[in-house]
Amino acid sequence: MRIVFVANWWYRRGGLGAMMLDEAAELERRGHEVLPFAAHHPNNVDTPWSRYFPESFNTADLGAGMSLADKARAAARLIHNGAATALFTRLLEEARPDLIHLHNAVRQLSPAILQPARRRGLPVVVTHHDYALICPQGQLLKGDARPCTPPNCTRGNPLPVLAYRCIGGRFFPSAVAAAEYAVHRSRQAYTAPERLLLAPSRFAEKMLLAAGVPEKRVCHLPNGIDPGHEPTAVPQLGGHILFAGRLVREKGLSILLAAARLLPDVPIVVAGDGPLYRSLRSEAPESVRFVGEQPPDDLRRLREASVALVSPSIWYENAPMTVLEAMRDGRPAIVTAIGGQPELVEEGTGLIVPPGDARELANAISAVWQDRALAERLGQAARARQVALYGLERHVNALEGIYREAGELAAGGHST
Repeated sequence: MRIVFVANWWYRRGGLGAMMLDEAAELERRGHEVLPFAAHHPNNVDTPWSRYFPESFNTADLGAGMSLADKARAAARLIHNGAATALFTRLLEEARPDLIHLHNAVRQLSPAILQPARRRGLPVVVTHHDYALICPQGQLLKGDARPCTPPNCTRGNPLPVLAYRCIGGRFFPSAVAAAEYAVHRSRQAYTAPERLLLAPSRFAEKMLLAAGVPEKRVCHLPNGIDPGHEPTAVPQLGGHILFAGRLVREKGLSILLAAARLLPDVPIVVAGDGPLYRSLRSEAPESVRFVGEQPPDDLRRLREASVALVSPSIWYENAPMTVLEAMRDGRPAIVTAIGGQPELVEEGTGLIVPPGDARELANAISAVWQDRALAERLGQAARARQVALYGLERHVNALEGIYREAGELAAGGHST
């Protein structure tokens, strides 16, 4: 089968990038051909198909310092990226793929690129790594980084994104996101009848159903990673607690630093980069060490030297790869009771704490730090759970079945 993978970028950018590239590699190992379509980026993996990649543009500061005309052009490009659509059309004409698998297109490419696929009757599978279908901001977060509880825009009314200034606390980007969301919903950008939607967590599945997507077109497909080699034992002396991820407000780093102040003798390593790097580093107690973004092998060594991984997110994490990587490496994860994270560490494979509660987070860290036998038991159970439920082979086995179902759906094999 010849499959086009569509994403904003074609490199290991966060959990989405890692999952997408591992998925593509396993599909190709099985004899399928995966063709990428993404925006140009200096970190992209080399591919002969990059000749069809559109130029990227900066969306982070949308509206800041722009003239009215520039704002209008930027807004129009977010809603319908004509250049990307034209290049995608050319790719389809040359490659003649069997199926499109959309991983992410919001902001850089725009879901409008799927229009030529629909005209050709191509089956489309969409993995919902975030909540773009039900949230103009994409993460169910308000402008002050508080979770949107309950989600306000689920049924297609984007006006709350203006009330809460959900995009960076600013009106113009929030207004553009609201318009983008309304247009894509009205055009069934993600939800056309011939499309199957994949939810990496039960929480994401619940959100898609709440958005009105018919149950028969939503598939729960957990993320998967290769189990790799047998994990090392939890260190009985020394070690550290590890955070790995992007340094942004929704990851709960301020809560982690508050917990660290309650545990001055527990070393905490923060691996990652992001807009809050300098401010967090300046505020951190001496027990917290920032090491920046790490290559995969170095990050794995940091996990192996750790007692546990902590994911104190205050947003509705979907199915974070950092937690699965900790489980694979035999380390318990301490996660917050929000979104899809608790699903990963059910049944005694990690610890779950309330979001935003520094003391409870500190108590959980202290529990595994002081009781290494507990950390080892949880880590072994986490490894067993990852191998049983979240392996890459299991994931791609199910994905191949979904591709076949999507092909039948597009060919009229199922009613819509």
